[in-house]
Amino acid sequence: MDTKRVGNGKALRLPDFIHAGPARCGTTWLHEALSPHVRLPLEKETLFFEYHYERGIQWYGDLFRTASPDVPCGEIAPSYFANAVVRERIRKDLPDCKIMCTFRDPATRLYSQYRMLRRGGTLERSINFTRYYRLLVHWGGDICGYATQLRRWQQTFGEHHVLALFYEDLMTDPQAYLDQVCNYIGTPRFPLEKSPVADVKVMSIWSRPRDNRASRLAAGSFHWLAQHGAHALLQRAKQTSIGQRMRALLVEDYESLSQSSIDEVRHLMLPDTEELERMTGRDLSRWKPGAASNGKPAREYTRSLPGRLMDRRV
Repeated sequence: MDTKRVGNGKALRLPDFIHAGPARCGTTWLHEALSPHVRLPLEKETLFFEYHYERGIQWYGDLFRTASPDVPCGEIAPSYFANAVVRERIRKDLPDCKIMCTFRDPATRLYSQYRMLRRGGTLERSINFTRYYRLLVHWGGDICGYATQLRRWQQTFGEHHVLALFYEDLMTDPQAYLDQVCNYIGTPRFPLEKSPVADVKVMSIWSRPRDNRASRLAAGSFHWLAQHGAHALLQRAKQTSIGQRMRALLVEDYESLSQSSIDEVRHLMLPDTEELERMTGRDLSRWKPGAASNGKPAREYTRSLPGRLMDRRV
């Protein structure tokens, strides 16, 4: 249990662990799976060490004040991964904190990030995926420097205080992935079928409402209906000719992820991927140019969350 005394002598309960990212690697899924078993903030990302540090450690500790002494507490914070200032602030305030990072095929992770930005309206429609990642490279942005950032976390906290996880394990055997997390943070294992994310289904997110009021209104209405028992009916309606014509009017499909784009991103990240192999002992052949993306290079499959979580993508 990590505690700290503040100026008034009050003992603060502070995180024992932080999943520091990177983004688009199953962090929402992990937050929801762990939330009944450990103490997490109600909101997945507090952004304390990034944007709210001036509020002080007492403000941060108050987020965990109801934590039982025998239950680990922590947060899932994907935006912390490549931020050197954040890393040093965590070291200063939480020197014994356990750090976790989940890594994903750099091409599909970057493409998932691109779709998230497009869906949120952050990127202009004219910027396709190829232009997006080339602009990132041109301006020195983060395109998944996994080994570089992992080494920095290890240098700051010690190699044995940083756990490397892999998104493929979450997708192929989520129970084993979760067991590994539980072992590391010191909470008893629990069966996944009893968790909020037990009833998951495989789906892909390949579209967004068109940029007009009618499309946004329709998307909100369909989402409400799906959450109130009409999901199966809506799925059947999509298969009809009328449903398909309506979809064409209301929905904009994203471009597919081409093998050439996959290979270009993987080529850019090849030195870092090979270094991550050496650091973790993990065979990352599927992340290298020429390898198919799980046999489906043009599509990316993610786990969606049921009910109220359906609109929060992992």
